[in-house]
Amino acid sequence: MNHSENVNEEAWINRMKSKAESILPPAHLKRKIMEQIEMRNGNGDLLASVRVDAFQPDDPMDAIIQQLKPGMGKAIYIASQGDRTVSQQTNYKAVLWPHNLEQLFELAAPWNPPLPVEADIRRIEVYYGFDDVTEEEIEEMIAESEGQGKPVVRDLRPNTNIVGVRLLYDQAGRSFECRLFGTTKSRIHVPDTEQQTIERLLIHGQEAVYLENIEVRQLIWAMEVPRTSRAVQYELRAEHGDREWLIRIANTIPFA
Repeated sequence: MNHSENVNEEAWINRMKSKAESILPPAHLKRKIMEQIEMRNGNGDLLASVRVDAFQPDDPMDAIIQQLKPGMGKAIYIASQGDRTVSQQTNYKAVLWPHNLEQLFELAAPWNPPLPVEADIRRIEVYYGFDDVTEEEIEEMIAESEGQGKPVVRDLRPNTNIVGVRLLYDQAGRSFECRLFGTTKSRIHVPDTEQQTIERLLIHGQEAVYLENIEVRQLIWAMEVPRTSRAVQYELRAEHGDREWLIRIANTIPFA
């Protein structure tokens, strides 16, 4: 092979590398979204969407989200991110509910979702929501961010709308949580992507996902509440226990 052939081969290799780099995401984004899971009913309608990923140290959005304490909500706009969308990020805070379940679900109607049986509730907590930013506030944030070339963050206003419920249960000496949310789009941050188990399965015939790491086991699925048009996202969580135990608990929930 002569010198000109070597030059042509190197040029061809460099072109292929450049083409591959233009197709593949940058290295710091390759695992940005570890997995996006959509849960649908038998008709193909989307009931819930769960995004599982780990925080990225060089991502400005993640840097802001990591600062959210329970009970905080932020509207965030970062210029030059490819679209003109304001992201609303929340970290709901569980607040003790002083009354019984009947009073809770009367207020949160038309939920009244089926719950686990063969377990004792020892604590009831609720999550309150936030008001969305207005169109005027969105335009102001976009203009400010693009004018100054830096992220713009504004507080979301908390309200008294119940968006979720956290029920703490005891069963045969072990504890677990049952969380229910009417907002069926969530993002779950895991501490270590290498140590995370993600398994798709079915609960009550609906698509579900089981997550496990060294800290917690989670089982998540969504169901349409009987006699309503509402979908509720269920999440069973336990620090102790195993996959089969959480599945058995889920299967005790008496869906019609």
